[in-house]
Amino acid sequence: MRPRFPKSIRIVAYCFASLIFVLVAIRVSAGTADESATATVRQLLASIGKLRTTTDAAQKKMLIGSMDNSLAIEKLSRQALGAQWSKLAAPDRAHFVALVKELLEKIAYPNAAQFFSDFSIKILGEDASGDRRTVRTTVTRPEGGAVSINYILERINRRWTIVDVILDRQSLAASMTTQIQATLKSSSYQDLVKQLESRLMQAGYPPSH
Repeated sequence: MRPRFPKSIRIVAYCFASLIFVLVAIRVSAGTADESATATVRQLLASIGKLRTTTDAAQKKMLIGSMDNSLAIEKLSRQALGAQWSKLAAPDRAHFVALVKELLEKIAYPNAAQFFSDFSIKILGEDASGDRRTVRTTVTRPEGGAVSINYILERINRRWTIVDVILDRQSLAASMTTQIQATLKSSSYQDLVKQLESRLMQAGYPPSH
């Protein structure tokens, strides 16, 4: 029997129409400092796992920076906005990416670290397909049940970076794009930004950008 995951987990990945972009974070060893795609995933999971227990502000900042570097935040933001991206001036693009990053850092990462504290993960292997790599994992909970979570990575700035998370055969990047596009079609880009800023405000974090 598969564990029942709440809708908030469906992050690699979405803090947009549903207002949460979530990544899976659980118990996993840090691994070695190599340049493989698997090492990137191990580092991400290890960082989110440590985020739950550390109380040191400097260490938290370092862990959050490590998680940001593991994710293709700008690529995911550009993909989600679609044609809207080309309509934006450079400062507006930077603002949107910064807003997504802030939602991840202040809401998604802490929520994921807390929720998955009782779960465990097993890395099954790494597969190559053209310029992409897929790191296959399974997630289990103490009472039983498992779900597959695969991380899709590409080389960006000469390092492996996560561009998608496949949760039980569903693409979180695609879900994020679908929800963003639905919001843009029903309202406007300005309304989308207001929704994201409102999510930060509701969580007690006035947007800093």
